[in-house]
Parts: sequence; C-alpha cells; structure tokens
Amino acid sequence: MHHSLKRLGIVLLASLALMSFRLEPEAGDGGKLLYDVRGAFVAAKPDVSPELMQSIHYHMSNAIKSTTRDQTRPRVVLTIRLLAVTKGSLILGERASARVVVRAAAVQTGEVVAETSFTATVLGIDKSMIDQELATGIVERVVSEFSLDRPSPLATALFPGKF
Repeated sequence: MHHSLKRLGIVLLASLALMSFRLEPEAGDGGKLLYDVRGAFVAAKPDVSPELMQSIHYHMSNAIKSTTRDQTRPRVVLTIRLLAVTKGSLILGERASARVVVRAAAVQTGEVVAETSFTATVLGIDKSMIDQELATGIVERVVSEFSLDRPSPLATALFPGKF
C-alpha cells in the first residue's frame, strides 16, 4: 500500500509538470519579429515584486547586448508589461504565472510597431527561487519572439560588465 501511494504521488507530480508545457507550431524566421532592439523597460503594478522586475530587466539587457544583426533592421525599444502575476502553493513547491504584454516602439518616432502577449507559467520546488524562475521564463519567451541571442551563462558570470 505504501508503494502504491508513492507511485500515485510521483504520477501526480509528473502530470502537473507536463501540464505546464505547451507545444506550438514551429515557425521559421517569417513568424519572428526581427528588429534591432536597443533597450527594454519593465513595468508592473506596485504589488509585483521588485526582484522579479529587476531580474527580467537584467536578463533582457544581457540578451540585447549580446545580439548582433547581419542586416539593418528597424530600431526599437521594448516595453514589457506584467499585467498580472499570480502565485500558488502546490503539494511540493510553488506555481507562478504572469500575463505579459510586450510592445516594440520605434526609436525615432515612438510609434508602436509590434505587440505580442503571452502567459508564462513555471513550477518550482524552492519557493525562494520562484521569482527568478518566472523571470527566466518570461525572458526566454521575449528572446524567442524577437529573435535575440542568449548570452552564455559562463560569460555573464565571468565578465558581468561586458555582456
């Protein structure tokens, strides 16, 4: 009986983890937003943790600095708005989710030239790291949408001012 209870717990935990993944149709560069991103700003309501916002800004800045374009692209600045951030406890760990809207504004005119929205959801065992994990999930999605490069974690750890 004890072993079947353990198995049920493992199956339940695996099911919860797999439910957070979504497969989307694969798009080539035609579906990507190709711009020369010059900066990113993070905005949210006062109840959103400053650590989450700072982490998103830090990782986005690193991705922007490490991205080079082989062709001239329209220059834009990104505004990343966290509309709603929710957290909830699970049996083992925590679940965090954020509704996000990203707008790309032209550097010269300020006109919004692109907009995307999504919901990022993460599951974590360590409650103290859930903001960092959510920030990473949000940044990964923005980096993917705007075809930015991902800096090497080792390079940013060794030379924080360079990347």
